Amino acid sequence: MANRSSDELKRIAHLAATQMMPHRWKLWFWGDSIGLEGLLDASEITGDDRYSGYVYGLLKAWAAKQEHRSKFDYTAAGAATLRMYQQTKDDQLLETAVNHAEYLAAFRQTEGNAYLRYEDAQIELPPELPSEQSASSRSTEQAVPITSGGPCVFVDTMHFDGPFFAKLYRVTGEDRFRKLALDNLLGSITLLFDERTSLFHHYWSERSRQPNGVLWGRGNGWAMLGLLQTLVHLPESDPARPFLLQVFQEQAAAVASLQDASGDWHTVLDDSESYLETSIAAFVVDGFSMAIRIGLLSEEYLPVIERAWKAMLGHVDSSGKLTGVSYETFPSPRREHYRQMPRDAVVPWGQGPLLTAIHSYQSLHESTKELTR
Repeated sequence: MANRSSDELKRIAHLAATQMMPHRWKLWFWGDSIGLEGLLDASEITGDDRYSGYVYGLLKAWAAKQEHRSKFDYTAAGAATLRMYQQTKDDQLLETAVNHAEYLAAFRQTEGNAYLRYEDAQIELPPELPSEQSASSRSTEQAVPITSGGPCVFVDTMHFDGPFFAKLYRVTGEDRFRKLALDNLLGSITLLFDERTSLFHHYWSERSRQPNGVLWGRGNGWAMLGLLQTLVHLPESDPARPFLLQVFQEQAAAVASLQDASGDWHTVLDDSESYLETSIAAFVVDGFSMAIRIGLLSEEYLPVIERAWKAMLGHVDSSGKLTGVSYETFPSPRREHYRQMPRDAVVPWGQGPLLTAIHSYQSLHESTKELTR
């Protein structure tokens, strides 16, 4: 393992979590989930309960207004809610989680029985940029007409849905939640997994009955964690487990083969003309470390982790910000859209994976030391 002291990693985690807490949380939006998971991990890394307390406050605020749902409530941090429930034994959080599950289960299904969360996706929508962002960063993407893409299935939801339902199954013992976890993941795999490359497309359009044809890097991170964090909670005897594990391992091999010499990955994984985007390395460190620790990947992936770890930490500035993270990346069938996406955001899908990666990497390191004692 790369030589970083525990104290240094605690310092980085403190800074990274502190950077994220002022974020304008929308309760909810794409990526909020891993942001809150990162803050929970920050408390475990540092021993400072300010971060978990902050998450608890956000979740209690959501519980109080849950009946007044927001436009993107389907992106809510369900798994983090259950984790907070397990820590606090606050029954209101479990009730909130069950209500959220009922809400998700009521969405309609499309081809492949995939759940449709986004009925009118905007194609080529530019990201929200801070006021200090230069006008030149905005101009190119805004020159492309924004169009209605209609109903779409997105790869991101593999992380929001599968792990949440699977964990809710573990917490409650109710088998309907196990089935919902599988329904959500299997439908997404049917529509989004590219068997030729063993990677995932960003989205599938109900209008065209086709995926968009872009193998978005962070999107593959969402898929990877969605598969892995669902597998963790499924019974060993589950009939779907071998297939999900196969998809995860095939994707892991494909992702590893596309790692740049720098340790990073291109924002479009198979497009060397697209820039190297830094959140992907954090997703990989998190997912691969956890998978090796629990026996779902072999140790042959350790060099991939080490290169990604070194790259990731090399992108963390003195304030704890993971630099080079792309802004919210709305859907497009054009690779150019992804190539032109502005970077350097302080966002949950950058700071969160940085923190979960540190936690997973440390856990792997600790388990390795235990085995050698």
